[in-house]
Amino acid sequence: MKQVAEEFTKQKKKLGAKEAARQLGVSVPSFYNYAVGSDLPRIEVLRTAHKKWKIDWDLIDASTLLKTTNPISAEQLLLPLIRSVREEDVEVIEVVTGKDSSLRVMLRIRFATESSSPTAKNTVQAKR
Repeated sequence: MKQVAEEFTKQKKKLGAKEAARQLGVSVPSFYNYAVGSDLPRIEVLRTAHKKWKIDWDLIDASTLLKTTNPISAEQLLLPLIRSVREEDVEVIEVVTGKDSSLRVMLRIRFATESSSPTAKNTVQAKR
């Protein structure tokens, strides 16, 4: 964590926080958190810093940084479970706006049982 903070602080002085954050693909507040050592970046961010800024991380295996994962497809993968959710199965519990332009949404999602037979429904109700 110390090395991350030191290296990111160097880049902040050299490039400015806004440009450094842009190069890493992170928000400026996240970059500041990394630079002061209050948060650690994801491995993808460390990989980008390694490639763009030629940083060799002391405690990270270089083979971890060099591995890249390509998405299977450009589309979001939908799980069968998610496909089965209907609009009437979703209830919005709470919506709160944050000071940092964020939005927190709490949902209650009811998932259907494996079988829609009366026996399966009774079993689910009996377990509750």
